[in-house]
Amino acid sequence: MKIFKSKLSLLLSLLVISSCTNTKGWVYKAGSGDAFGQNYLQNKVMVVKPFSDKRSNENKNNIMLYVLPLMPFGYQDLSTPEAITMHANSGLWVNYNPKEDFAKAMAEEFNSSDIFKEAYFSNSTRDSDYYVKGEILSTDYTSKMISYGFSFYGPLLWYIGFPATHVSNDLEVKLSLIKTDSKKVIFSKTYKSDQYKKLGWIYNIPNDFRYSEMLGELYKEFLEDLVEDGFIKKGKKN
Repeated sequence: MKIFKSKLSLLLSLLVISSCTNTKGWVYKAGSGDAFGQNYLQNKVMVVKPFSDKRSNENKNNIMLYVLPLMPFGYQDLSTPEAITMHANSGLWVNYNPKEDFAKAMAEEFNSSDIFKEAYFSNSTRDSDYYVKGEILSTDYTSKMISYGFSFYGPLLWYIGFPATHVSNDLEVKLSLIKTDSKKVIFSKTYKSDQYKKLGWIYNIPNDFRYSEMLGELYKEFLEDLVEDGFIKKGKKN
């Protein structure tokens, strides 16, 4: 019986660890595309420059501590989570470059909202009327692999319904809208998302890569702020 329990706990451990080999990739879907219909902007060109990375470069990856006796869990506390090859519920995050991906997503939002004649991602602002400068302040990721202090026997508790993992994502960016010819800052604000956090079970392993969805919410808020500030005026498209 003891040998059976050892093999079962090892099997369950390997099951969760194997789930961590599943890669995640960046996929962004722009908003609904509701037109704002502003003629004074629809002949203007917007450029979104690559974002500046202002995150700290501190990653604590102690996920394997969960196998130590009396240690209730292993944990990760990551400022740049894409630099780590294994996460609690996924493996390597592929095709993910926040400095470019966040900026390209912003250009998609402007095009979807039909505010400008054209919006695109570029390092150069030469042919633009306006440009967005973004700063990535935080993409903090935390996780726990929970063993309840029972080392390799901890997964036996997962089998009967105890949570196996806990993950959270945080996102904070600063967005500035600038007039190209005068370099005048039209609008600037720091946006912080609601924290995403989830418990995971071996029967229901949650997504631990939610930054694209969180970014979409922040961009929606950014556009709403531009309306409130008067830069964009909603109305019927002529």
